[in-house]
Amino acid sequence: MKKIAIMFAGQGAQVVGMGKEFYDNFETAKTLYQNASEILGYNLNKVCFEENDMINQTLYTQPAILVTSLAIYEVLKEKTNIKAEAFLGFSLGEYSALYACGIFNYKQIVELIRKRAYYMDKATYENKGSMAAIITSDKEGLESLCKKVSDKVGLVRIANYNCASQYVISGVNEAIDEVIARKEEANIKKAIKLKVSGAFHTPLMSTAALEIEKEIKKINYNAFHTPIVMNCDAQYLKMEELPLKMKAQIESSVYFEDSIKKLISEKFDLFIEIGPGQVLKNLVKKIDENVAVVSINCIEDITNLGGML
Repeated sequence: MKKIAIMFAGQGAQVVGMGKEFYDNFETAKTLYQNASEILGYNLNKVCFEENDMINQTLYTQPAILVTSLAIYEVLKEKTNIKAEAFLGFSLGEYSALYACGIFNYKQIVELIRKRAYYMDKATYENKGSMAAIITSDKEGLESLCKKVSDKVGLVRIANYNCASQYVISGVNEAIDEVIARKEEANIKKAIKLKVSGAFHTPLMSTAALEIEKEIKKINYNAFHTPIVMNCDAQYLKMEELPLKMKAQIESSVYFEDSIKKLISEKFDLFIEIGPGQVLKNLVKKIDENVAVVSINCIEDITNLGGML
């Protein structure tokens, strides 16, 4: 019997057409998209299914990925009666995990992601910044270089600890450029500036983080029925910590590698990625090539998964 962890994709995985097959073939998925459109106040189908510029704008990207992920997840449950023993999500994907583990209902999570997207988008105009993907085997060297640059140029830090050689740095534009210029100091093999609107997962998002903490304190949410590993510290959530953890979720680093290693150490041996793309599947295989990992992007993926359960 496999010990299953379900993980949800984050921002950057979006693609036009995501979720369309599920929308067309399952009433469960169609209802989720329709309900989300009513909550959001715009037609989410157009964002997800038709060629448009909105899909890559934070205000629309975050709800689009959330709803697509949850539509796939609900169909997966309907078709397989799958039982996960833990959930986690990558950055934005953590909101899908918070729904899946039972803390928030559907209306609550869609409203929360709408507000998160708004507050984060607003913060990008208040504090200009950017991000860059970094390939290096010298994590300590990269951390040290970021600290040196932060002290002299401006804030920059590792925002995503993806796997042993893949990181994302985030900060003010000048500091990002300075780290890349001094790449020899951290044995950086490759650096790619990302097409994002802000310095996510840094204190430059603190205004958004504070607003989300306030929003959480207003909500009557439930205790989780399945454990969830949180991005900000790679530890299981304790319910009394939820508002602070969701604040940290916006302004702190994403410790994805440590989260996966924690679950592997607890004998989890099947990781299921839900949402567009296969980014998380590829990262998990780099962290430990011996564990089983599958991505669910289409109906055929669910059919194929059946033989592994």
